[in-house]
Amino acid sequence: MKNDTPEGKKLIALLKRLHSEYEVETPPTRDPVLELVYSFLLWEATQEEADAALERMMEAVVDVNDLRVSLEGEVVEMVGASYPLVNERVARLREAMYEVYVREHSMEMRSVASAAKKDQRVYLDSLPGMVPYVAGRVMLLSFGGHAMPVDRKLVVMLGDEEVLEHDTPTDQAESWLQRHIKADEATEAHMLFQAWADDHDVPAEVFAPAVSVEQAAHEAPTSPLPKKGTATAGRRSKKK
Repeated sequence: MKNDTPEGKKLIALLKRLHSEYEVETPPTRDPVLELVYSFLLWEATQEEADAALERMMEAVVDVNDLRVSLEGEVVEMVGASYPLVNERVARLREAMYEVYVREHSMEMRSVASAAKKDQRVYLDSLPGMVPYVAGRVMLLSFGGHAMPVDRKLVVMLGDEEVLEHDTPTDQAESWLQRHIKADEATEAHMLFQAWADDHDVPAEVFAPAVSVEQAAHEAPTSPLPKKGTATAGRRSKKK
């Protein structure tokens, strides 16, 4: 981990503190599409909320393809009407899942399973409705890439620690964290950050959508890759 700046030193001190406060477990291995689903549930939410929502969803459908073809209102009901950002969350998830099916003709990311890490990230970032947190988390946990999932709640909390500015865009925050956290330390750092965020509340206004789902889909870059024709909940990190 680099510590050549005041902010870098504060990041190191923060992670050292979090390591002393939380016990984190290795996240379960999931198929990339199921990881996509879970990561959308975890974005701007807690592990407890995401675990419960995933369990409800997978009890209501046969598999992820059944989830893909479910009506938006049905998915909202599965997730829960009071879930944070539920309408935006479900709309983004359905956009992304539909595009995976269009590209793959199945609910498996076969076309990028053995692709270069850069191409895998381009594939994820170019899915309509995608947000950096979800793309980063799937990249990190399903494809073993160097990524740091960042949502706006984490940015605010890192701002309070004077590691980042409060208004840092999430993609820029991820890039900065990647430069300061080594690839082999990224998963543990992500789990520590998530456990830390789960224990804190931030003002609801930070969760206001930066852009509409339609705008996000319209602005998503086109993937250069050619198109091709069981649920496990996350493990809750424990505070020491």
